[in-house]
Amino acid sequence: MKSSELFLKLQKRMEQYKSKVKPDNDCFYENDTSIQSIVSKYNLESFNEIMNSSYEEVDDEVNEEELKDLIHRIDNYFSLYAPDDEKFKEFIKIISIYLVFIAKKPLHPPGIRFSNGTTVYEKDDYYYCTGKKVFINDELSLCKYCIARCE
Repeated sequence: MKSSELFLKLQKRMEQYKSKVKPDNDCFYENDTSIQSIVSKYNLESFNEIMNSSYEEVDDEVNEEELKDLIHRIDNYFSLYAPDDEKFKEFIKIISIYLVFIAKKPLHPPGIRFSNGTTVYEKDDYYYCTGKKVFINDELSLCKYCIARCE
């Protein structure tokens, strides 16, 4: 499948969330640096990119086996950590597929710092994750598909 085709499918699937997602960052406190707020802002930015963009990038071929595997890994993650939140899982699935195959951005927002000290950052036009070298070894880790490089 071409990346333009995938983008249009994601855009169509995201339509169901249009009435549920506030369109801008006004819903966040200006000085809130909590992990939840940072991730939510990143998800909102990605949502807005999906909904307000037309696909104009190089029309790459999407590896459908990798796409299926990413979806399987996301389903596994949610079965462990949020098994009853089907709507949120679907929303995050769309965002994650977009970040990996279309936007080619990290799954976590650059600049985030987790409680264990790991961080995602951008340097010289590349993204890096200080935790990837550890978490990529977890069974069904999403790190396998994240564009961020190991530090």
